[in-house]
Amino acid sequence: MKLARIRVEQFKQFRQAIEIKHLEPGLNLFTGPNEAGKSTLVSAIRAAFFERHRSGSVDELRPWGDASAAPSVELEFTVGDKTYTLSKSFLSKKRCELTIDAQGKIQRLDGAEAEDHLAELLGFQHAGKGVSKAEHWGIPGLLWIQQGTAHDIRESVGNATDHLRGALNESLGEVASSGGDEVLAKIEAARNELLTPAAGKAKGPYLEAETQVAALTAEVQALDAEIAAYRQKVDALAGLRREHAADLAEQPWLGFRKEQKAAADKLAAIQRVEENLAAEKQRANQIEARLALLRSQLDTHASQEQAVEARNAALEAARQARTAAAGLVEQWTAQRTEAASRYDAARATLRRARQEDTRLSLTRQSNDIQHKIESTAAALSKAEAAQTARLELQRQAAASEIKPADLTTLREQHRQLRELRIQQDASATRLRYSLDAGRDIRIGDEALTGSGERRLIEETGLLLPGLGRLEIAPGGADLSQLRRKQAELADKQAALLQRLGLSDLDAAEARHQTHAQRLAEVASADATLKALAPLGVEALRGELAASQARAGEIGLALGKLPAATEVDEKLPAISVVEAAEEAAAQSLAQIDASLHKEQLAAGNAQAAFEAASRELAAARAVLDAPERAARVAASKRDLVDTRAEQSTLAGRIETLAKQVGEAHPDILRQDVERYGKSAEQHEKRFSERRDTLLRLEVELQAAGARGLEERRAELARDLAQAQRRAEELRRRAAALDHLLKLLREKRRALTRKLQAPLQKHLNRYLQLLFPQASLEIDADLSPGPLTRTRANGTESGDFEALSFGAREQMGVISRLAYADLLREAGRPTLIILDDALVHSDEERLAQMKRVLFDAATRHQILLFSCHPANWRDLGVGARSLPEIRLDSAAGGG
Repeated sequence: MKLARIRVEQFKQFRQAIEIKHLEPGLNLFTGPNEAGKSTLVSAIRAAFFERHRSGSVDELRPWGDASAAPSVELEFTVGDKTYTLSKSFLSKKRCELTIDAQGKIQRLDGAEAEDHLAELLGFQHAGKGVSKAEHWGIPGLLWIQQGTAHDIRESVGNATDHLRGALNESLGEVASSGGDEVLAKIEAARNELLTPAAGKAKGPYLEAETQVAALTAEVQALDAEIAAYRQKVDALAGLRREHAADLAEQPWLGFRKEQKAAADKLAAIQRVEENLAAEKQRANQIEARLALLRSQLDTHASQEQAVEARNAALEAARQARTAAAGLVEQWTAQRTEAASRYDAARATLRRARQEDTRLSLTRQSNDIQHKIESTAAALSKAEAAQTARLELQRQAAASEIKPADLTTLREQHRQLRELRIQQDASATRLRYSLDAGRDIRIGDEALTGSGERRLIEETGLLLPGLGRLEIAPGGADLSQLRRKQAELADKQAALLQRLGLSDLDAAEARHQTHAQRLAEVASADATLKALAPLGVEALRGELAASQARAGEIGLALGKLPAATEVDEKLPAISVVEAAEEAAAQSLAQIDASLHKEQLAAGNAQAAFEAASRELAAARAVLDAPERAARVAASKRDLVDTRAEQSTLAGRIETLAKQVGEAHPDILRQDVERYGKSAEQHEKRFSERRDTLLRLEVELQAAGARGLEERRAELARDLAQAQRRAEELRRRAAALDHLLKLLREKRRALTRKLQAPLQKHLNRYLQLLFPQASLEIDADLSPGPLTRTRANGTESGDFEALSFGAREQMGVISRLAYADLLREAGRPTLIILDDALVHSDEERLAQMKRVLFDAATRHQILLFSCHPANWRDLGVGARSLPEIRLDSAAGGG
């Protein structure tokens, strides 16, 4: 089949007519970008053949938005020596015309006749209703590859299998015609009436015959069993009658009952002995518990005596520990007294050293200031009297001067002293008192009456009239340390105030304010004097006044100091004295801590001694209780009596246990059980035999009336007939099964013969793509496993296991092989590839071009692609669809 011309109008995106003429008998390459109309052109060719012109289900063929359009397709093609012209339009102008020119002989077909003729010619069928589907497309559906379906070949082969087989049959003759299939089908149907298709088991009439034989055989066997049972029952009846008569005369169960009673009497007697033995053993257990209690009581009395001895030892140890702790407290107390004396002496020495240091400093200052006054007085003799007022201000300012550093020190000392007093108040011992009227107590020289509260921050003596004296020492090393810090800081502050000639911080603050005021006044006077006397004479006078004022202050300060003694003059440097005072303070603090620790230890030792004394008193009270001796004696007597009773009871238990052991009560129990069961068995057997005799007599009478032998003869006749029928059907089924196997084997051989031409064409293309590879063809002519040689050896795999690109390539060459097979059978072929092989790499694509070029020597191939560069070496010029559309619009071809 060779297409020569294609014309499409009002078909999907082709609103205007597009016509393609002069198609090549071999390769035809059409290119264009996406949406250029390549797939639409292929769809038009498919619709021209597959869709009925009267179908109302092809609305998708209209251009978008054009409800009045009449899609139309005209095709001109040749098959053999005949030229066909097909003109078909759909929807609003439904028509189909087919003109056949057989070398000048013209034949025209219209409508369904024309469509059916084409279906028979190309090998497809039309849908009974609705649009055509893949299952109807047959050979064209196999050879006309839609976009993206080249890899999926099994469904297309399945839809075209009948047509492919028909082509094979034509090439091989009637030996493979459908007549052989009909014979095979008839034999298979006849065989399947008697045997299941898969397992070959009986079914239908054959199964019914075998079922009847089995049922009759079972009935005969059951009847034979009944007859045998009847005969056995007759024999058994005679034996049972003899045994029943013998037992009735002898009655052996009476003797067994007598033996059972005698054994039961013996067992009852020995059980009473066992009960006595159990009672004696229970009493023995009670006596043993009593002995344990008495021993425990005696052990308790002994442990009480041991406890007194242990408490005595513990008391003595506590007394020694208390004595040792008291000795340590006395030692540390003496050391603390010495350390306190040393600390007080060091503080006194430090105070005198600081006074002496102040005196020396003031003396040096006085000498210096006197020298300065003398030198300044010589210069002031030349100053004028107008400067007197200013000098007086300067003198007053100098008299009130206080150094900022000294003022800051006084403020800081005042703050620290206030904080120390707060801490002392928080840590001090509070003494609250409430005295009766007319009563008083004394703290030092102060008498306290009524009620109130005092805070004690140091050791204080409290005199209680008529009772004595209390010494209250506030606890804790922190309070002592706070007192020491407060005393040190107060001494430093007093020394500084003494050096400054001030009474307290308030006086210093007042002096500071006065000095600031005087300085302001002097500054104002300076400005006036500078305007009156630019040479600064008043400044000199002010300096003299200031020096004189300072000399007066120093003299006052020296006058307030106590007179120096010979000892004060020999005191060491103040830093040495301060270091000695600090060392004495640290020594006192360490001794205070040690004393506190030993006082706590002494308190603990005293508490331990008191607790040991109480425990010893309690233990002696238990030991000295008047009734204790009586309880001990009673426990000893009870122990002797209980041991005697235990010995007597042991003798009785031994005697009773010996009686029980000699009587063997377990054997007696077995005898009672054995004789009882023997009597029951004989009685039961006699009763059952009597019932069996009655039942057998009834059953034998009933069986004799049923005619078992006559019934058995009738069933044997029916069984023989059923067995003959089953055997006939078995032989028929076996013959049909054997014949079907022979025919199938013959069919398989014929199939292999039929597949040989297709295999030949497939191998031709396969060697171009995969040298030395082979592709099997299964029974339905679809591609099977692919076997090929690689560097690591031969490998084989199913078609579906290949990559997408490889399956696409195999799908194309398989279709080309089918086309060759159809061509040899004289069937028309046309190959359409719509954007196929897009997943092939460069090397594989080059091989596929060789395959296509070779196939084009035998078939017409329409190749549509949006990658024209990939097909430049195909050996045929590409035709651009956009250019064809322009030519068609201009009236070209």
